[in-house]
Amino acid sequence: MESESGIKLLYKSFLKTDADEDIVSGFLTAFHHFSVEEFHQSLESIEMGGLRWTYILEPKYKLLFVAADNKNIKTGIIKGKLNVIENAFIKQYKNIWEKRGETWDGDLNIFLPFHKTLEDYYHQWEEVENVSQIADFFDILGIFQHILILLRNIIEKRMYSKSKELILDHIEEKYNQINKLDEFCEQKELKNISFTKDSWFNLIDINLIKCDKEVVINYLKSMVKCIVNILMEVKTKNNCFKYFSDGRVYAYLYNNMTMLKDLSLDLYFLEVFLIL
Repeated sequence: MESESGIKLLYKSFLKTDADEDIVSGFLTAFHHFSVEEFHQSLESIEMGGLRWTYILEPKYKLLFVAADNKNIKTGIIKGKLNVIENAFIKQYKNIWEKRGETWDGDLNIFLPFHKTLEDYYHQWEEVENVSQIADFFDILGIFQHILILLRNIIEKRMYSKSKELILDHIEEKYNQINKLDEFCEQKELKNISFTKDSWFNLIDINLIKCDKEVVINYLKSMVKCIVNILMEVKTKNNCFKYFSDGRVYAYLYNNMTMLKDLSLDLYFLEVFLIL
């Protein structure tokens, strides 16, 4: 949906329901606006109609992504999938946004081909979710995706152009170095984790069936640690503490500490962000 107007750009349901998609879109937008106005933050998840509804706001492109699943499905899993969809949609349609003068106004039929993308992801996830412990892997990917987004926002919003360019140059250099390490270069699926200075990191094309879970996790750990170290080298540790605080990195870690402990990621993130 367009986040400010609530206009529905695309809707796809894999659940059997008689709900009117326009009415549903209106309700979801209303809840989102209420959360922003009353609590000064975007709504992340609600339960309604027997389903768990999860939100992701993308302010740069004025988009609101919403997904729903059964209430017994954890928010982290839904959000991990929604992050994948968000990145795929922006990658496919950001040129449309730019050509239309940074607006989504116009013929909405142009987004209909994305239904096929959603169906492909759905069937892949449906197959993967029958594999033992895959739910934890979804959670882990969702956490790293969120941390990478927060770091991107810090670089975009907190850095002057000279520092930003220097940091991105260093990240690109480290990205290329890590990809050449023996432990990672043999894992073909890691080639689907791409990075460019313009588009940041893209995790959307990882095939969860074919990839080696532990290798992917170690790869993401190495990458995030390198990014944080680069930030601290360029901007000093004290400045970075403020960036991480203002950029809600610490808030995210605190609010998700139980899940981080369950996934054995708590000590890693506490050490990386120098809380320990």
